[in-house]
Amino acid sequence: MKALCYILVTLALFLMQTTMLNLIWTFAIKPDLPLVFALCIAMADGEKAGAAIGMLNGFLEDVFFGRFIGLGTIAKTAAAYLIGYGSQNLYKGRTIITMALTFVGTVVFNLFFVIVAYLTGELVYPWYQFFSITIPTALLNMLISPLIYRGVVKIERFIDFYFDIKY
Repeated sequence: MKALCYILVTLALFLMQTTMLNLIWTFAIKPDLPLVFALCIAMADGEKAGAAIGMLNGFLEDVFFGRFIGLGTIAKTAAAYLIGYGSQNLYKGRTIITMALTFVGTVVFNLFFVIVAYLTGELVYPWYQFFSITIPTALLNMLISPLIYRGVVKIERFIDFYFDIKY
């Protein structure tokens, strides 16, 4: 049940990312809602769940907008897995920790993305794209991460309360 709920939320965030956020944000910088959701799941539910949602997000992005399948999938899966693995022993109740881990996760995602894109010949000047887009996107993702993390925690509590009945 939890996986189905996460998939539905992922699809909703992907649709919101591709439709409504294009109208709101300017200067070619917008928050990456599916990435933030995958990072928050990795923090709350573990690295495997975060990597699975990151893989789904990256695959959807690659199928609809990528030049070839795999670039976004590899980057989002790796970022969510690393953040989930790195946050195993951290207390995740504080907002500043969620924000810092989301900032680091966004930088890791963009680093993987730029390296793989450069190695495959998709980018000519990788560090220009990395610095001009990564830092503003990471700051925006960092600012919206407490809201998405709170939503992930509420989804988990709801599912655990209503569907994880122990007799």
